[in-house]
Amino acid sequence: MTGKLLSLFVVSVLIANAQGFTFKNKYPAQWAIPPTNTPQVQQWMAEVNAHPLVNLPIIKTDKDGNPIIPKSLPSNACDWTYNLCINKDITVCPSGYWGLTFDDGPTPHSTKLYDFLKTTNTKATLFYIGSNVVAYPDVAQRACADSHQIAVHTWSHHAITSLTNEQFVAEVKYTEMAIKEVCGVTPKYFRPPFGDIDNRIRSLLTAMGYVSVIWDLDTNDWQMPPGGQRTEAQVDADFAKWIAAHPQDKTGHIVLEHELYDTTVSAAIKNIPAVQAVWKTVPVSTCLNDAHPYAEKNVTLPTIASPSSIAKPNNATSSTAAVSSAAASPDAVAATAASSSAAAAAAVSPTSTPSPSSAETGSGMASTAALAAWVIMSAVFLT
Repeated sequence: MTGKLLSLFVVSVLIANAQGFTFKNKYPAQWAIPPTNTPQVQQWMAEVNAHPLVNLPIIKTDKDGNPIIPKSLPSNACDWTYNLCINKDITVCPSGYWGLTFDDGPTPHSTKLYDFLKTTNTKATLFYIGSNVVAYPDVAQRACADSHQIAVHTWSHHAITSLTNEQFVAEVKYTEMAIKEVCGVTPKYFRPPFGDIDNRIRSLLTAMGYVSVIWDLDTNDWQMPPGGQRTEAQVDADFAKWIAAHPQDKTGHIVLEHELYDTTVSAAIKNIPAVQAVWKTVPVSTCLNDAHPYAEKNVTLPTIASPSSIAKPNNATSSTAAVSSAAASPDAVAATAASSSAAAAAAVSPTSTPSPSSAETGSGMASTAALAAWVIMSAVFLT
């Protein structure tokens, strides 16, 4: 599945899409697992290794990059792909709230989504792929300027339980570095591609100061054309089912969507108004009452505790949240995943079981081959 998507994505990479942002840092090749034998990665590993880590076997993958589910795992694995095991991962919002999340951006289709969200004064959590941030820095800057919550979704969108500690840390930190360079903020939230996570990966995230976010409702929109054959009517039917069932809800929701294709963006735009008639749509950080979803404490986003600052749908008033471009030390990763999970526990009681999803270069002038890289992306990632 991953390999098939990758071949589709390569087509996109061949179309030039020059942008005006010039990167000062050097980055790995797009859509490749970063090399780990560099001084930068070694420095990151020295910092991570100072924390207690969980030792688990690395999961093997098939020829398409999909995890091969073993017959058994160590009792301390808590592998989501294996049995949907949750361990302090954020999966739901408080009752009455809909955690609006989009994976795999930024893409050539993101601007259409951001335009719609701006017209409805709606904020979302955007789980960015580092390779796409380098390819589309101007699009990422737009999202940051609109005060969406920016989070990490790895550099190359591989199944992360199949990566070594060094590879995974490089995937996260290079993405973090690109977001910091483009937007001036250092994220604290992370979503695993395909939901693939175990306690080894969780311990690495905690060491890096990250909160893991999964979902409890999955649109499976990544299967829409050109990625698959899922129809808009099928996606609409899922939204209608969730809305009809809302009187029985015990919690709010965190919903998996993608800014991957025009089809996925159009499906979101079509269905969000109906969702907003039932739930307050907010970023994940708002669900957790976390006003500081970045390491930089001078940047704040709305919380449930301060409802006047939560963007109201169909209300043209501007949000009080503002993303600052002021630089802060990349080492200032302030809040740990443990403390954020404690805040989540106070605001959220995750009782629903998430549904599994089948998918989920150097410095200089950003990406004269970005669009080409985009087709590659469309084939590679999907979560």
